[in-house]
Amino acid sequence: MSRPFRIGLAAIALTSLSIGVAGAQTVDEVIAKNLAARGGVEKLKAMNSTKITGDLEQQGTKIHIVTWAKRPNLMRREMEATPPPPSPTRATVPQPTGPMKAVMASDGTNVWMINPMMGAGAQQITGPQAEMAKADADFDSVLLDYKAKGRKIELVGTEPINGKPAYHLTITMKNGQVQQYYLDVASGLEVRTGTTVEQAGVKTEVTMDLSDYRTVDGLTMPFLMRQSVNGTPIAEVTIAKWEINVPVDDDLFKLPTAR
Repeated sequence: MSRPFRIGLAAIALTSLSIGVAGAQTVDEVIAKNLAARGGVEKLKAMNSTKITGDLEQQGTKIHIVTWAKRPNLMRREMEATPPPPSPTRATVPQPTGPMKAVMASDGTNVWMINPMMGAGAQQITGPQAEMAKADADFDSVLLDYKAKGRKIELVGTEPINGKPAYHLTITMKNGQVQQYYLDVASGLEVRTGTTVEQAGVKTEVTMDLSDYRTVDGLTMPFLMRQSVNGTPIAEVTIAKWEINVPVDDDLFKLPTAR
């Protein structure tokens, strides 16, 4: 092999190495790209409440959903659906007819539910379901001010999600809960989130794929979400409307008996 050819190969190798180093991303750079894509830190912090209206389809049933959220960690989700016709095999068991409405809410301390299938009145919820609801109620993105909130984030690398490269972040919350976030390399937006839920010794992998991003009052929001459990799709949520900074009374989130 001639010396000029060897020098040429060395130059190509150095150039490739330089491109690789220049293209490497740090955790904070990846997060900064995401926050900018969502509308910027200033606009995200100026958002104090939201109202989200949409429909969930699950196992052939459509459920109308309205969710209110308010800073710092208040959330109320109302779900309305018409149950399927009564089953002849359960004729001796009273079965609901007509539209049914359920509520899941968090006032920052208590997580509670109203579910006609579980009896009348509001019931306080504990355990993994409550922890997931509390995490869902955290108003800001888990990436915003993550260090100040005691979270640890590791950039695992890049992985293909739905055929496109995505940054894989592992997020350890202050309470030890671990979440997986996948951000599209090109746009910086979330394309998948995931967490492991354990109940009665059984671990369940829950993931949410996010897409159909649109701009609402200068903020970028997903309008389509698909949920899977242990890799099996179970539900799809289509958002009809996002409303930003709507007036919401704190009483809406409180456990009814505590009002």
